[in-house]
Amino acid sequence: MRRRKFVFWVGLGLFNLAETLRAEALDDLAAGMMRATESASSKTPQALPEHWTASENNTWRWFEREHLVDGRWKLTGITRPTNKQTGKPYAEQTGYLDESLVPAAVRRGESASEPAVDKDAPLETDSGKPSPMRRARHGRPPSRWLRSLHADELHTWLRTIDVPEAGVEGMTFWEHLTRDHYFDAGHIAGLSIDDQAKLHAAAHFGY
Repeated sequence: MRRRKFVFWVGLGLFNLAETLRAEALDDLAAGMMRATESASSKTPQALPEHWTASENNTWRWFEREHLVDGRWKLTGITRPTNKQTGKPYAEQTGYLDESLVPAAVRRGESASEPAVDKDAPLETDSGKPSPMRRARHGRPPSRWLRSLHADELHTWLRTIDVPEAGVEGMTFWEHLTRDHYFDAGHIAGLSIDDQAKLHAAAHFGY
């Protein structure tokens, strides 16, 4: 382990955990958080849009905080891991985010702090047009109209729009679209990676 990453693990409080569990996922987590910290170094974190998600591995569960930095969601901290079997927190190190910062909805197990998606509600009147309201919430969720389209319809429609790129980090576009943007996995099955990336950008643009 390089000295720089060693220092980061110790400062974050995850070094012993990573060494004990040999958790490659947590090692990737550290690398992503280092990049996020460096990218956001000139910005005030409180001024950046943020969201929280629950995460886990075979032994531990924790919450992850992300900030929107330069058009990308960057991991900027995690809460203290809790052992899934014993319920006891990891106590060897410090440096974790206080769990009181996690929105109540996320702590209850909801996938995001946005209101639950009502799939039976009528479609919006601005179907096919970007909305400032949806853009302000970063497409979480995007319009019911957009989520109603199937892969063949999406492929055709995506060719008609031009939107700024919106990348993801630490996950696939598929995982992010279905987990955080509420797209039905069956509806986007068959979309290419390029189409998934553009669909994600369209959601962030407010469609």
